[in-house]
Amino acid sequence: MPIDSHIALHDVDMLSAVFEELLLDYQTSRGSVAAEGILTRLIFTYDLGVRDPLLLKILTVPFLRQRISGAQ
Repeated sequence: MPIDSHIALHDVDMLSAVFEELLLDYQTSRGSVAAEGILTRLIFTYDLGVRDPLLLKILTVPFLRQRISGAQ
């Protein structure tokens, strides 16, 4: 059964900005596997009800640290 998830139009710009900041912070390209993971975590956290850009960014960081540690 597919999950019916939609993002409010007024949140699209905010999520895009958070995503771009995370890509810059972690020097990751948009087309990378890590970027896909970042976006997945960002959308998951958004779907949980988090709407604050800073909090979304903070809650994505543990995922990034795991990915970076695992790659070394």
